[in-house]
Amino acid sequence: MRKFLAAIVLMILFASTAHAEIKTYTGYGEYLMTDETIDYAKEQAELYAQRDALEKVCVFVKGQSLMIDNELTDDEVTTISAGVLHVTDTKFSLDMDEGGILIKSFVTAQIDTAELEKLLEQAIKERR
Repeated sequence: MRKFLAAIVLMILFASTAHAEIKTYTGYGEYLMTDETIDYAKEQAELYAQRDALEKVCVFVKGQSLMIDNELTDDEVTTISAGVLHVTDTKFSLDMDEGGILIKSFVTAQIDTAELEKLLEQAIKERR
């Protein structure tokens, strides 16, 4: 398990950025609403969709999971690129599910690859 967590923590994904430009990406996220408000559920689905769009680009990813007695108690994923994401459009859909209402979010965002590359290089240097 430690090897798995170490591999996740050290995982760095790089996409080719030969020439920097602003590109448009789409992301998808969903959140199963049970006791929360509709606004909170939409916000969570949109955050997942933004993360999905960011993961399609050059991203530093750090994951950390905590298990106690073979039960996942905490799961955290950190990505470094949120500072260069500019959401241009967000759409939602609602579906009934067995456990509640499934909120789906579809995000369109613009990402400046030049700025992203600078932030990633800086963040990686700081973590060493």
